[in-house]
Amino acid sequence: MRPPFPRSPVSRAALAHAALVALAAAGFALVAVGDGAVSTAELAAMAAFFALGAASAGLTLWMARGAERTANAAADAARRLADGEPIDFARFDGRAARDLADAFDRLSQTVRRDSDDLALERRLLEAVMETMSDGVIALDSQNTVRMINQAAQRLLMTDAAAARGRPLAEIERDFEMLQVASRSADTRRMQRAEIELLHPRRFFNVTATPLSGGVGQGGALLTLQDATDERRAQTTRREFVSNVSHELRSPLASVRAMVETLESGALDDREIALDFLRRIQDDIGRMTALADELLELSSLESGQMPLHLSPVDLREAAGAIVERFRLAAKEKGVDIKRGVSADAPRAMADPAKLDRILTNLLENALRFTPRGGRIEISVRARPRWVDVSVSDTGAGISKEHLPRVFERFFKADRSRSDGGTGLGLAIAKHLAQAHGGEIRAESAEGEGSVFTVTLKRAP
Repeated sequence: MRPPFPRSPVSRAALAHAALVALAAAGFALVAVGDGAVSTAELAAMAAFFALGAASAGLTLWMARGAERTANAAADAARRLADGEPIDFARFDGRAARDLADAFDRLSQTVRRDSDDLALERRLLEAVMETMSDGVIALDSQNTVRMINQAAQRLLMTDAAAARGRPLAEIERDFEMLQVASRSADTRRMQRAEIELLHPRRFFNVTATPLSGGVGQGGALLTLQDATDERRAQTTRREFVSNVSHELRSPLASVRAMVETLESGALDDREIALDFLRRIQDDIGRMTALADELLELSSLESGQMPLHLSPVDLREAAGAIVERFRLAAKEKGVDIKRGVSADAPRAMADPAKLDRILTNLLENALRFTPRGGRIEISVRARPRWVDVSVSDTGAGISKEHLPRVFERFFKADRSRSDGGTGLGLAIAKHLAQAHGGEIRAESAEGEGSVFTVTLKRAP
C-alpha cells in the first residue's frame, strides 16, 4: 500500500491557524471569567470571534485538503506515466486540477508517441541487423557482449543466449580481435584488422567503431566480414598458375631435350629418332589436351557452353561407354561392365556432355584400379531424379583428400605420373551442375570409390 502524501504547507498553516484561534478564544474566556462579570456584548463578541475562527479554520482545512488531493493525484499520475500505465483523470477536480490534468494528458500523449517511435526504430534496427551478411557485435567498456546478430552468431559458431552478457574473450579466444576492440574503445578511433581463426580455419576483416563515451569509456561496435572465400579464391588462383606451369614445364622440357638429342646426331639412328618422335607426339598430345580442357573448363565456369537437353536412354549411353573402354580395361586386366536394367529411366541431358562426364569418370576409375579389379556403371531411379554411378575397386581416396577431388589440378599423390591433367573431375562437376544436377564421391582408402552423377529424370 502506498504511503499517504505528506501534508502540504497549506495544511500545516490551517492547523496552526485553528490552534491559534482556539488559544485566543480560551485566553479571552479566561480573562472575562477572571473579571467576574461578562456582559451580553462580550458574550456576543466571544461567540462571533469563535464563529469567525471556526469558519476560517474550516475554510483553510477545506482548501488544504483539496490541494492535498490534487497533489496526491498528480503524484499518482506521474507514477503511472513512469510505469506506462493509463492515467485516471477522474481524480482531478477543480479548475487548477483540470489544468494539471490537461498538462499530464499532453505529456502522456507525447511520451506514448515517443515510446512508439523508439519501439519502431528498434524493430527496424533489429530487422536490418538480422538481415546483414556481416556479423555485428556491440561491446561495452569491459568488452562484454551486449548485442550480437545472427550473422555474427553463425561466423563465431555461438548463439545469442550464450553470448549476451559474457566477455568476448569467452566466446572467441582470439587476441587480435580483443586487441582491435580495446584499441578502438580506448582511442575513440575506428580500427581495422585482418584476423585468422582456427578450428575451423577462417579469415575475417574486422572493423571496430567506438561507441559513445569519453576516452576510456563507452565500448566498441565490431563488424566481422568473412573473407574465407576470398582468401580461398586467391589461393586457388595461385595454385592454378603454379599447376599449369608445372603441367606444361615437364612435357616442354622433355620435348626440348629430345629435340636437342636429335640435333646432336640421334636423328641418323632411325630407331631412336622414331622413338623420340613418338615421345614428342605424346607430350604434344598431353599439352594439347591440357589446353583443350582448360578452355572447356573456362567455358563451363563462365556459363558460355550451351546445353541441348533431351531424354537420354541411360542403358544405351552406359553401354556405349563400356564398349569404348573394354579394350583398354582388358589390356590392364580390369573387368568393366554395365549394371543397368532394361527398364532404367531416361534422364534429361545433353548426350555429348553426359558422354563427357562418364568418359572422365571411367578414365579416372581405370587409372587407379589395379589388375584384377572391377569397374561398373549402374543406375538408380528416384521420383524426380536419377543417379548414374561409376564404382571401382581401386586404391580409394583418403578421408583427408576426399573433399578436394573435384578441385582443378588436384592430385592426391603429385609425385605419381599417371598421364592425367587433374582437370577431368573438375570438368565433370561443372557439367553436372550445368545440367541442374550434382556429382558426389564416396570412397574408403584401399576399398575403392563410387562417383555418382544426379540428373533430372525425363518426363
